[in-house]
Amino acid sequence: MSSSKRDEERAFLVECIRLYRDLPSLWKVKSPDYTNRNKKNLDYKTLLTKYRERYQDATVENVKKKFNILKTNFRKELKKITSSKRSGTGTDDIPETSLWYYEEISFLIDQVLPSHSLSTLDEEESEDVIDDHI
Repeated sequence: MSSSKRDEERAFLVECIRLYRDLPSLWKVKSPDYTNRNKKNLDYKTLLTKYRERYQDATVENVKKKFNILKTNFRKELKKITSSKRSGTGTDDIPETSLWYYEEISFLIDQVLPSHSLSTLDEEESEDVIDDHI
């Protein structure tokens, strides 16, 4: 693929990613619309309309598959970066992302990384639990 065609393809995908970001029912688990099938279907049709600007024969399944691929690659890249940070690697040694759309799709970080859970046990209860198992 020539450089100009690749640049056009990337610019188009950035537009699609930005539209996807504006449709939280498709990706934001805590969105009230995330479990609303009707809203999701409407939003996928909106995304499909955009996607068909370049791929006229595309279907909703094609769009879902494309975004699953984009998200999977993002998760792999994010995992590589976060595991490198956790390993105690110096800031100079943290790998730079090779994913050209990493910044555009980084709004998914809070959907990908596990949240820190807080213990519901207070300190006394946790000591009791430990004592019971000794």
